[in-house]
Amino acid sequence: LLVIAGNETTTKLIGNACYWLWRFPDQRAILLADPGRIADAVEETLRYEGSTQVMARTTTRDVERHGVVIPADTKVLLLLGSANRDERFWSRPDEFDLGREAKGHLAFGHGIHVCLGAALARLETRIALEHLLERLGPYDVDPDGLVRVHSGNVRGYARMPIRSIA
Repeated sequence: LLVIAGNETTTKLIGNACYWLWRFPDQRAILLADPGRIADAVEETLRYEGSTQVMARTTTRDVERHGVVIPADTKVLLLLGSANRDERFWSRPDEFDLGREAKGHLAFGHGIHVCLGAALARLETRIALEHLLERLGPYDVDPDGLVRVHSGNVRGYARMPIRSIA
């Protein structure tokens, strides 16, 4: 479970970060000027488009949220991607902004359900981005070559052609 889950979701997180840093070159420029900010890019990517979008759970008791009661023993889908863009919690939720305080996102779950590999995924993604940006500098993605993973749960790319434009 840990090998498969950690591999699939982390590689997709790295790809998602590369994609959004390409789409927002002003944010990528921040990292090229100050690689110490790469951890900020990891957290903002987790919030903006984490690789895990949905978690299934079963309630163990009645739960009330926003005036609605979910009865005990009900299967529910937790839409992490939606929560991480919830305008009730995030200002400008649809902007990719490395200056944002991204603490509080739910990309790795929460509480007793937090992902066991969260620290490792953050570390691997940070190291991958450090090396990628150091080696390539500014880069371009071939949008015609992008291939998304087809999955009910994992969001990311199966293929992303990248080339340096430095």
